[in-house]
Amino acid sequence: MLLLGDSLIVTSFGEYLEKSLNASPGIHAVRKAKSSTGLARPDFFDWMKAGREEVERHHPDVVVVIMGGNDGQGLTDDKGKAKVQWGAPGWEAAYRQRVEDFLHVLEAPGRRILWLELPVTGLPNFERKLRVIRRVLREAVSARGATTHLDTRSFFTDAKGGLVREARVEGFRKPMPLRMEDGVHFTLAGGRYFASSVFPAVLGLLEAGGDSAPAAGEPELNAPEPAVCRESDAASEAPMMPLAFCRE
Repeated sequence: MLLLGDSLIVTSFGEYLEKSLNASPGIHAVRKAKSSTGLARPDFFDWMKAGREEVERHHPDVVVVIMGGNDGQGLTDDKGKAKVQWGAPGWEAAYRQRVEDFLHVLEAPGRRILWLELPVTGLPNFERKLRVIRRVLREAVSARGATTHLDTRSFFTDAKGGLVREARVEGFRKPMPLRMEDGVHFTLAGGRYFASSVFPAVLGLLEAGGDSAPAAGEPELNAPEPAVCRESDAASEAPMMPLAFCRE
C-alpha cells in the first residue's frame, strides 16, 4: 500500500492512516509526502517523477492519493515557465491532462488507485478554488477503470450541510476539534477521525478488489493511539505556503 500526497499525508492524517494499515494483518504501507505540493508546479516538486520512482520501488497493490489543495494557481512546466494562468479558459483542460498523466504513471495491471476528495473546509475564498479542483479531479479519476474517487463530504458535513468542526474520536474523552487554526490541516484528533473514516474504503480495494466506498453506518476502525504529528520532510524553497494550502 502506497500513500502519496501533500501536507495532509505529511501530518496526522497520513501518519495515522499508515500506522493503522500497518497494524492490519498482511498489509505493508509506506508514505511519500511533500508539503505545499501538487501538480501545478513541477518546477518546485515533480510528482510525475516522484510517483514513477515510488511505484517502481514498492510495486504496490493499492495507491492512495490526496492532493490538489495547492493547485489553485497558474500551471508551469518543470523549468518554471508559465503554461496557463489560473482562471484562464484553458486551465481546467490543462490541469485535467496533468491528472490523467499522473494516473497513467501510477497505473499497472492489477493495481488499484484510490483518490481521496479534498475535505470541505468552510473557508469561502478557498472553497471557490477547491470546487473547481475537486470537479476536475473527480471527472478525471472517475473516467478511468482502475481508479476510484472517494467522496469525503459526508465525513465533514452534518445533515443540513453545515461544517462539522468537532467530533467524538476514539481515544479521546470528549468531542475534539478536527481542524487546526488555519481551517485546513487536521489536529491529531482530526487526523485520526479522517483516517478512520477512509480506512474501510482503502481496505475494500485490497479485500474485494473492487471500488466500493464504505457502507453508510459502517463502524470506524479500532486502531492504535494517535501518532505524533511530524513536520514537512523539507523546507519550502518556492513561494508556496509551508504546511498549508494556497488560499489566496
